[in-house]
Parts: sequence; C-alpha cells; structure tokens
Amino acid sequence: MIKEIVSVFLLCTVHVHAAPNFANAQQVATVTSHSINEASGICASRTHKDVLYTHNDSGDGHRIFAISATSGARLATIQVNGAGAQDWEDIACGPCAGGSGHCIYIADTGGNAGGDANTIYRIREPSSLHDTGVNLDGTLKFSWDQHDCETVMVDPKGEVYVVSKVGAGHHAKVVHLPSYAWGSHQRVYVNDGVYVSFTASSNSPVGGDISPDGREVLMKTYGHVYYWSVPDGNYYSSLTSYPATLPYHWERQGEGICFSANANGYYTLGEGANSPLWFYRRQ
Repeated sequence: MIKEIVSVFLLCTVHVHAAPNFANAQQVATVTSHSINEASGICASRTHKDVLYTHNDSGDGHRIFAISATSGARLATIQVNGAGAQDWEDIACGPCAGGSGHCIYIADTGGNAGGDANTIYRIREPSSLHDTGVNLDGTLKFSWDQHDCETVMVDPKGEVYVVSKVGAGHHAKVVHLPSYAWGSHQRVYVNDGVYVSFTASSNSPVGGDISPDGREVLMKTYGHVYYWSVPDGNYYSSLTSYPATLPYHWERQGEGICFSANANGYYTLGEGANSPLWFYRRQ
C-alpha cells in the first residue's frame, strides 16, 4: 500500500521526458510467411545482423520465428522444447543469466486463453538460423495483483520487467521480476512496483523494450509510441515521469515494438497476414 501511495504521488510531480529525434515510419519489409499471421511481439537479435524474432499470439504452439529485418522473410522456425504456450504476448532479447551469452525471453503472460500463465521462458539464441528446436535455459513463474500483461522488457544485466495491460483510463503497473525466481519450483509473488504516468483510450500497453545500453525505454499502445530516457538505470523512477511521444504509423492490431540491435532506431509490427515491418530511424 505504501508503494502504491508513493507511486500515485510521483505521478503528480513528474516532468516530461525530452526524446531524441526519430524519422517518420519507413516500410522496410513485409512479413509474408503464412506461419506468421498474428505477430504479437518482436525483438532484435544480438547474434545475427538484421534479424528479428517474433511469435504468434494465443492459439499457436511453443515456437518463435527468426525473420529478416530487410526483407521480412522467415529465416527459421524455432521450437521451444519444454515450454507451454497459453497466451504468448511479448518477446525480448538480452543477455543470459550472468551475462554469459545472448538470450531470448518469451512472455506467456496474456489472458486470452482462459487464465494467466504468468511465466517467462528464457532460451539461448541459436548460433545459426535454420528450423530447429532449442531447450529452455530458464523458467520464471510469478503471480501478482494484475490481470493481464503484454509487455516484457530485459535490461543489460538480464533483469526482467513486466508491465500490466489495463483498461482505458487506468495506469499500467511495472514490476521487476526477481532473479532468484529463475528455476524455482515455487511461483514467486511480486507486488512492489510503480505505475506509468500515461493513460490510454484503449486497453494498453501492448508492447515495450529497453534499449541495448539500458538507457532508453519504449512502450506502445495501439495508437502511440512512448519514450523515456533512463540515464541512471533506475527504471522505476524514470517510468513515473511523463514520457515523450514518438512517431508512429498506425497498424492493424499493432503490438510489436523493439529497438534495433545498435539502437539506431526502432521497429514496429502489427498482427495479420502480410504485415508491413516499419522502421523509425534515429536522426
């Protein structure tokens, strides 16, 4: 209760973040694979140049896809061995535990399949891209006081943050998932967190990303992209400040967003067949 009171107080005392300049949307590709028809999240590979990872929303199996960021072509289908797939809603790229290599984090956190699984799966990035199966590198199960979540973000230390999806007029909650919960046989309960400063006219947020250097955060709704500068790595403090609004080209059910691997811009991707991949270059 004290944490929530502090969060509400902070919302009333925040400043607006200044953002760097990003160009308007440029369509750089079209995702034509028939396997990818409901892309719900994207992240930029740290191992393979100009490669993004994505996945379908609820109703698909436990698999992700590697796609070309320049053509949109499907480069590989990767089965995640040992994972469940109730309602995968977002994906993030970042370091593995202890900084030992590059990993992909998949959020089975949505409510579309009759209940929240609230599970994060972690796999190591494959060294080569071809249809294959990979084993889990880690699993984290959590519970909290929120009912839906479509945003997972990973910082440069491999720390994981989730953001609740809330109804119109409400503030989403950001919670850090403790690293000790990885591999635990018990579901960890998390409650301490902060509330983002913006509200939206529809259920949101639906995606987000932390920049590779950890100093910037993106979060999107169906109609906007929001930006925070985080110079000191204190995400809780920064996300209670009011964000800047970045360029965004409307997409059909647009839920995917990520920084490029070198942070020279950001990508967005919507659901549906033959979805365009948009890039917003840093100027």
